[in-house]
Amino acid sequence: MSISKKLPKGAVAWAFYDWANTGYAMIGLALIFPRLYKSYWGASLSPDKQTFWFTMTVAVASLLVAVLAPVLGSVAELGGLRKRLLLRFAILGIIACATMTFVGEGLYLIASIVYIFGTVSFYCANIFFDSMLEVVSTKKNRHFISGFGFSFGYTAGFIILLVVSLVVANHEDLGFDSTLKASKALFAFAAIWWAVFTIPLIFRIKEAPKKDRPPVFSMARSGILETWHTFKDILQQRHILMFLAAYLFYIDGVNTIITTASNYGTTIGFSEKQIISAFFIVQVMGVPFALIFGFFGQKFGPRRLIFVAIIVYLGVTAYGSTITPEPVVILGFKLSQMFVLAALIGMCQGGVQALSRSYFTSIIPPGKNVAYFGFYSMIGKSAAVLGPALMGTTALIFNDPEDPLLSTRLGLGSISILFIIGAIFLTKAKPAAEAEKLARKFDN
Repeated sequence: MSISKKLPKGAVAWAFYDWANTGYAMIGLALIFPRLYKSYWGASLSPDKQTFWFTMTVAVASLLVAVLAPVLGSVAELGGLRKRLLLRFAILGIIACATMTFVGEGLYLIASIVYIFGTVSFYCANIFFDSMLEVVSTKKNRHFISGFGFSFGYTAGFIILLVVSLVVANHEDLGFDSTLKASKALFAFAAIWWAVFTIPLIFRIKEAPKKDRPPVFSMARSGILETWHTFKDILQQRHILMFLAAYLFYIDGVNTIITTASNYGTTIGFSEKQIISAFFIVQVMGVPFALIFGFFGQKFGPRRLIFVAIIVYLGVTAYGSTITPEPVVILGFKLSQMFVLAALIGMCQGGVQALSRSYFTSIIPPGKNVAYFGFYSMIGKSAAVLGPALMGTTALIFNDPEDPLLSTRLGLGSISILFIIGAIFLTKAKPAAEAEKLARKFDN
């Protein structure tokens, strides 16, 4: 059976939004904004103030998403506004992304405000995007299609990373007098990318608001009350509660590795070229392995494959804490140890994210998809605290002047604790088929 026959109507258009928002994910969140904040917008600040304002900017955006996500999910459920809110937040994010192009040097506060605006919009749109998985999939292909979406995202990530590298390397030929200005212009590219590839979802996914929906302010008030009811419902469903507890810990480990990998590699002694190449490897590996995890998740159950990903991540933390800049010989080829680590991460990063999304879609009560995904998104954004705190505390406790890298290595190794705790909670969650029956029973 061909892949096209496996995909229901609208699945490709839905996956294209994963392709679309990768423009902001790569340029706004991962590659360009962190670099420009310190070297361009906050260049006049001392290093400690640069770090303070940057971390505060990221923290405020995360906090706002965590607070807004459950309420927005409830409001969208009440009014049938999932698609409408997705597109409105996407438009706001696109505007913020494009605005970054015009923020002048030294204007770090304005850059912070625009970033918060864009990042909150990006993640809020994703609440509704993730919850649409139920619309574009069936029980028979849900896990595969979730992996298919992430595979699209990784393909886009590879292309965008290539564009960024080419623009920065050839900035003079393109009319830019510095790499910083060339990098800033890439926000316009990301905004256009996001806008253009959202178009398929606009025309192919058909969802109209409820005709009998209450007025906006009434929905907002009712949404807050519904959020409380949803929270109480989750507490009564142990299979959902155990999964969300597991997700909180293991996705925190995943996110911590994503956000600290570049800094860790630099500290250990890898070159910037090696680190950029490692990013390419993660994207390349992510394309097929997101599909592979989706396929086998459909065949053997998503929970089992999430366990597989957690085991691989335990290997990542163990191996990563020992790597050195010296190459390793594999099958007669000399490879950077950073490349080996990147390949391991790329194998399971998209898979664990895709199957977490599809597993959660499968275990929640019918008709409550958007409201429950509000809490799922809240957990995802809250899961950005424990890992960095654990790494920092471990590094502080085991600081050794005679071996300055020891504390850094142990800091990465400590992330294994999050994966172990996540795995323990996951054993308490039910297999997808059994959890689906419990969800239907609870709904009745």
